[in-house]
Amino acid sequence: MLAISAIGGSLGLITGGFDLGPATSDLPFASPVLAGAALAVVNGVLPGVVVIAAINRRSWAPVGHLVVGAALVMWIIVQVAFIGLVSWLQPVFFVYGQVVLGLALNPFLRPPDKLGTFTDHE
Repeated sequence: MLAISAIGGSLGLITGGFDLGPATSDLPFASPVLAGAALAVVNGVLPGVVVIAAINRRSWAPVGHLVVGAALVMWIIVQVAFIGLVSWLQPVFFVYGQVVLGLALNPFLRPPDKLGTFTDHE
């Protein structure tokens, strides 16, 4: 969901479909194209890669989810610092990032089993 919405948002920024109005001047280099490209990479490509890794049961996928959650939370913090609170989506995605972080931390917070590894079931 995050990757799909980020790609949609980035296309809107890059093509001019989303007008940020006066907030555009607060973007780095006042560039919605640069902001759209950054959005596509950080919140589109990165989560997409991690989802594919999880589907393929890559060992690094849990750490990837931590990175995705942290990246989304930081993205919203930086975004609000640059352009202010301009949409109800900002707090929604901030909470979404925190939920991803919490869920990603779950396996790391569980006690190891007798062999010193984490189990997926009990």
